[in-house]
Parts: sequence; structure tokens; C-alpha cells
Amino acid sequence: MTIQAQTLHLDKTTTKTANSNWRSIYRIGGVSALVIGLLFISEMTIYIATSAPSLADAAAWLNLLHANRLVGLLDFGILELYGLVFFVPVFLALYAALRRASESYMAIATVLALTGIAANFATSKLFSLVTLSDLYAAAPTAALKSQFLAAGQATLALGALGGISGTVEGGIPLAVAGLVISAVMLRSNILGRWVGYVGILANGTGLAMYLWAAAAPTLTGSPFFGAFFLLTVIWFVLIAHRLLRLGSAA
Repeated sequence: MTIQAQTLHLDKTTTKTANSNWRSIYRIGGVSALVIGLLFISEMTIYIATSAPSLADAAAWLNLLHANRLVGLLDFGILELYGLVFFVPVFLALYAALRRASESYMAIATVLALTGIAANFATSKLFSLVTLSDLYAAAPTAALKSQFLAAGQATLALGALGGISGTVEGGIPLAVAGLVISAVMLRSNILGRWVGYVGILANGTGLAMYLWAAAAPTLTGSPFFGAFFLLTVIWFVLIAHRLLRLGSAA
């Protein structure tokens, strides 16, 4: 009886520790999802409030990044880029919450998400544009300025293909990961099916936006961006709410 009692006590202690660990993961993921939503809203607000230059005006961007580095970085999406760091705990928390609904699909989605995050950092044109802005400002001749301006125009064109979540190379795997996770949400009521429906709309719009940009590169913007931005913010806020509730109830 003593051995059985000790075994039962160990089992209860292990279960309590496991639940505590999951609770921490859910809470960290929930807070991170909320931070992502706030960063996206802040970035869009700053972009509008500072009257950022047109994406077709390379000279204006180069001058802005040299004259007012902070405003230029904010306008061109530095919050968006570093906000991707918070994607990691969110997707890990989603994997933990939904793995029992479909462990294989959640594993695939998590790998795709991490791949997309890494690709965004690897292919970001932000700091290349910053370097060109300094070279453009320091160029001693008009001919050199023209060369750096042309390089800035090309860099700006590549950097403008993405939206929230970064470049095309990183955005596509992230959008696919979001679609897979949203589909798994519909198979389980752990996070709520409405979160899954919003996720399908958000990530489906995002995938269309990135595919559009890859197929027809343009500096005039994407017809999908407005809907993608709004739906993405709503999706992450809903995820934050559900993960924080799950963390409290785990």
C-alpha cells in the first residue's frame, strides 16, 4: 500500500508540473500574440501619421532614412520585422494547444512557420536600404548619386512586395502555416472554431497577397493588403484571448 501511495503521489505531482508548464507556454504565447497585434497597429498608425513617402519614390526614402533614421525605419517596417520574434512563442503555444487534434499537421505548420520567420529575416531589404541611404547622401558626384538611386529603387521594389509578416519568401510559408493551423482549429474546439474561421480568411488573404506580389511585382501596393492587415490583427487578438484563457484554466 505504501508503494502504491507513493506511486500515486508521484503521478499527481508529475501531472501538476506538466499542467504548470503548459500554462506558462499558453500565457507566454497569449501575451506574444497580443504584442504582435499592438505592434501591427502601431506600425500602421506611425506610417499614416508620418506621411511616409510613396513606395515608388526611392529618393524620398533614401533622404528620409539618412535625415531621420528612426522615422524611416518605423515607416519601412522595423516593428514588423522584429515583431516576428514574437511569432515563435505564439506558434509553439498553438502547437502545444492543438497537437492532440492533429499532431502531424501541427508539426508541419510549426516547421513552416519557423521557416517563414527565418526567411523574413534573411531576405529583408530594410538594412540594405539604410546602407544605400548613407552612400547616396555621401556620394560626391551626380553620377554616383544616380547609381545609388537606381540601386535604392531596385531594393525598394523588392522590399515592397511583402506586407505584414515581411517578404514574399517568408510570407508564403507563414500564410500556409496559418491556414493549416486554422484548419486544425476547425477540427477542435480547444481555441474556438471562430478563431479558425478568421484565421482561414486572414491567412488565405495573405497567401493571395504574396502570390500576387510574386507573380506581378509592383510598387503600387496590393489590393489584398487592407483586408489582410485587419483580419490578421483580429486573428492574433483572438488567439491571445483564447491562449490566455487556456493558460488560466490549464
